[in-house]
Amino acid sequence: MTAHSDKEHAKPTFKKGYGFHPLCVFVDHGQGGTGEPLAMLLRAGNAGSNTAADHELLIKAALAAVPGINPSRPGKKVLIRTDGGGER
Repeated sequence: MTAHSDKEHAKPTFKKGYGFHPLCVFVDHGQGGTGEPLAMLLRAGNAGSNTAADHELLIKAALAAVPGINPSRPGKKVLIRTDGGGER
């Protein structure tokens, strides 16, 4: 996400501009899902895609936002999908 100038916490990106590298979690858009956002993390523009600690922090925050789910033991009915950066 590009910023037009050096904003607070914005860092140089690999494209030589300034910006942010956000991570977002949404409820599944399937038949039973609402598509609403559960958690977001606005990271500096130079944050790495493969930062597992950021992914884990965001997953825990998203699970805590869902009623009836224990974030430390979500159960077998929870499926978490990521893009290529979420591999571990």
